[in-house]
Amino acid sequence: MLNILVPVDGSENADRAVVYARRLAQGAESARIHLINVQTPPRGRAGLSRMITQEMIDDFYTREGQEAGEEARKLLGAAGVDHVSHVVFGHAATEIAGYANDHGCDRIVMGTRGNGTLANIFIGSVANQVVQLAQMPVTLVK
Repeated sequence: MLNILVPVDGSENADRAVVYARRLAQGAESARIHLINVQTPPRGRAGLSRMITQEMIDDFYTREGQEAGEEARKLLGAAGVDHVSHVVFGHAATEIAGYANDHGCDRIVMGTRGNGTLANIFIGSVANQVVQLAQMPVTLVK
């Protein structure tokens, strides 16, 4: 079975990567697309912990991650492509590369730009970091 990981964040670039991965999956004898959204919720905010629990924060970001992958799930579901969807927490590039390795993904297909933060300008893009960390081929879709 061909396992393809596609990071999604709700951006048009991510949706184009989903469409590309969908074509790869449809051309394979057996394939599954793994959609992943990585959330980085704040931890230990002083003063907020009295009113808002960490569980409430995690629930909020889980919903945000699920919403970010909604269009991708529609694109795959309409085409009848086998897929699973996950929301994880952590550093985007590390989580993407780690998930691909842990789940036996044969390749990663991702957009070149997403809905990242201003920090990406200084740190480097998530796509570039994934290329550096991944142990399998990474296809970047414009």
